[in-house]
Amino acid sequence: MLIRFSFKNFKSFKNENCLDMEATSLKEHEYNVAKIDNGEYLKVSAIYGANASGKTNVLQAFDYMKKRILVSDDSKKNSPIDEENVYSFMINNDPIALEVEILAKNNKIYKYGFELVKDNIISEWLYEKRVNKFYSIFEREKNNVKNIRNNKITMLANIDERTLFLNIYSKIDRNNEDFSSVYDWFVNSTYLDLGNPNFERFINNRVSLKILSDENYKKELLKFIKTFDSGIEEIKTTPDSIEAVKSNNGIIDIEVIHKGENGELKVLPFYLESNGTRKMFHLFDFFMDALKNGMVLFVDELDAKLHPLLTRYIINLFHNSDTNKGNGQLIYSTHDTVNLNKETFRRDEIWFAEKDKDGISEIYALSDYILEDDKNAGKKVRNDATYNKDYLTGRYGAIPVLEEFEIDYEKQ
Repeated sequence: MLIRFSFKNFKSFKNENCLDMEATSLKEHEYNVAKIDNGEYLKVSAIYGANASGKTNVLQAFDYMKKRILVSDDSKKNSPIDEENVYSFMINNDPIALEVEILAKNNKIYKYGFELVKDNIISEWLYEKRVNKFYSIFEREKNNVKNIRNNKITMLANIDERTLFLNIYSKIDRNNEDFSSVYDWFVNSTYLDLGNPNFERFINNRVSLKILSDENYKKELLKFIKTFDSGIEEIKTTPDSIEAVKSNNGIIDIEVIHKGENGELKVLPFYLESNGTRKMFHLFDFFMDALKNGMVLFVDELDAKLHPLLTRYIINLFHNSDTNKGNGQLIYSTHDTVNLNKETFRRDEIWFAEKDKDGISEIYALSDYILEDDKNAGKKVRNDATYNKDYLTGRYGAIPVLEEFEIDYEKQ
């Protein structure tokens, strides 16, 4: 599980900001919290804010961190890492700083992070938490690794300044519990950019292959789709076998069978389905991974093309301990104010992103927000407040500032 994600100097975030998934002492919606031996953690966080406020940058900061960890320097030329426009505030020559505190599959809590300037690693560190205190596993300054707890890795103390030590050693010694646990946590955490057409094609092919190879997966997917689109009766793929796909250059076409008038079945190409149905079809695979295996899922604009009730349905899948037995986490950006209410969320699950007059973004939780209006100045937001109404009236900030626009109809 993700406990905290801290980031600094990434895109519009100049100062250090922290997305905190550790539950506060609030007593509302206690079933929204995963209560385990190591602590109590939120299963969902929703990030609100105006367009260009920095919501997406929070998610992209994590995605950038993951890609830097998983992609070695030798393969960067073939990697999807976009080095442009991540150093928005590099005029001050400060490094990008990224750090996570996580609960790994081995039930240990780790803190891992690094700093870099223009592709060069300035520092890197990995700590393990024991009895409320963090102990160093390794620390690094530029290309020199020191304070190594495991003597076996001393021989790798000097490394390339563009490559992360976690990446190198987790591949050399997969039996090292600490390195492999942290590395695998990043492998299993996902950021979805559904606005990228190449990514959508990748997902489409991934799901199609699973439909062909796993009949139970196909039945579960169909059952999921039927919960919000009752007209769909069956899913069909062409070719209809893995062997046939190999001889078809890996191309798979998906068709959906609908029940029409008088019970007549009609076959439609999948691309003719609504944007919302296609989106849910693609999200299913990632939802199941997160819910069953306790993974972290970041989604940009989860509510786009989805009815608010369908968005709430997704949120409830993660909140409900019966459907989320693995304690998976959903972190997403949104403009959906219908579900911005006390019936759906705890106050520590609601986050806002706001950009100041200098173009610098910050995030803050509703549970931490201090009201500024005359009647309640200096007080925190109550749990009986109308979150969506108050947000839209500007009480919590993080809304667009709109100015009147006049059209010049004079003849040129």
